[in-house]
Amino acid sequence: MLKWLSSTVLGLMVIHVCVNSGGYVFVKAALAEFTPFAFAFWRFLFGLVGLGVMLAARRSWPRIEKADWPRFLLFAALAVPANQLLYLKGMRYTVPSHASLIYGSTAALVLVLSTRLGYEKLRRGRVIAIVVAVCGVVLVVSESPTRIMGSEGFGGDVLVALSMVAFAVYTVLAKPMVTKYGAVQVGLVCLIIGSVATLPFLVAPAMMQDYSVVTWRGWGGAIYTGIMITAVSYTIWFALLKRLDPSQLAIMTTPQPVVTTALSVLILGEAPGPVLIIGGVMVISGVLLMQGRALLNRRVPAPAVSSHEHSEMP
Repeated sequence: MLKWLSSTVLGLMVIHVCVNSGGYVFVKAALAEFTPFAFAFWRFLFGLVGLGVMLAARRSWPRIEKADWPRFLLFAALAVPANQLLYLKGMRYTVPSHASLIYGSTAALVLVLSTRLGYEKLRRGRVIAIVVAVCGVVLVVSESPTRIMGSEGFGGDVLVALSMVAFAVYTVLAKPMVTKYGAVQVGLVCLIIGSVATLPFLVAPAMMQDYSVVTWRGWGGAIYTGIMITAVSYTIWFALLKRLDPSQLAIMTTPQPVVTTALSVLILGEAPGPVLIIGGVMVISGVLLMQGRALLNRRVPAPAVSSHEHSEMP
């Protein structure tokens, strides 16, 4: 088995890719019945239920030092309103294959941000890889999405891209806090604060929603994305972030666009064209070229237990 590939990392990554790939399809199907902000209300509400269960299982609220609270408030804003509201609004007007490929380029932005902050080094080969990946995204976005469940268009891709930027910034900036407090602690604090702070602004859209048109697909999408994406997937992301560098973690999500597109074709009837396929190959190839060799040769040490984590163990 490859040196870097511990069973924990592999297992968590497979779960993360599968859960997130299904999320794009569930969201798209649900937004055919919900308005984006009404859907967001129920997604965040169900997400809080899942997060509450996880918090109850830990039997304690993570203790955050006073000096670190401004950072956590920023992370909460990036993780929930900036990332999720832009994403849901964008998914109303794009298709799962486009959204997953846009998020597939997260590694390129994460690497650039990590380099600026001194976490990683940007070499010539990585620059070329970033250019290839970005060109692939531009190619994908230039293609008009297949109309499968609404009025898909360029604006949806732009909104999803902005949500990806928020997620990339969130991933990079949170790395030191993940190391200090632990993955689950950071995820719980950010998502609970972000969801609680955003929900009051979503009450009006939720009350204005016409629920006579919402079927099991819409409610299933809200429950799935609330619990499986908000509670489970985000926690797994942070658990992996503690074991890998931000750009290496983003690289491991490269199978996601392939799985998402396959599910979208099978479930929603999306018909990907040659431009999408070529652009997708460019995105995935560019991402793999960035740090593929370093990732393959990486040893994954067992994460050390911080003093915060040790003090919270029952």
